[in-house]
Amino acid sequence: MYEASAGLDPELVTRVWTTLQLAGIAAVAGWVADRLLGIELPVRGIPVFCGLAGLYAGSWLWSMGGWDSGPALAGQALLPALAGALVVSAVFKLVSLGASGPRW
Repeated sequence: MYEASAGLDPELVTRVWTTLQLAGIAAVAGWVADRLLGIELPVRGIPVFCGLAGLYAGSWLWSMGGWDSGPALAGQALLPALAGALVVSAVFKLVSLGASGPRW
């Protein structure tokens, strides 16, 4: 019988580490955007969703503008991720303002 390899595949470890870093970036960007805008929707996971959607929305927005991406972590630029999370959070803030009804 052949012995099983006791070591981990370096490529797999690299992919897992990159995915964890991207999840951390998304969570922090979504949390910051939620705290800045104060989304008042009683739905769990809104900051994480805003961060994940912000990764893609921010990258698209930054590439359309042709701006310098700034510092990066795990191949993902931090400033576009934060900007995208702010844009997605602003949409949810507008939804929460509309759902709360008139204020007078």
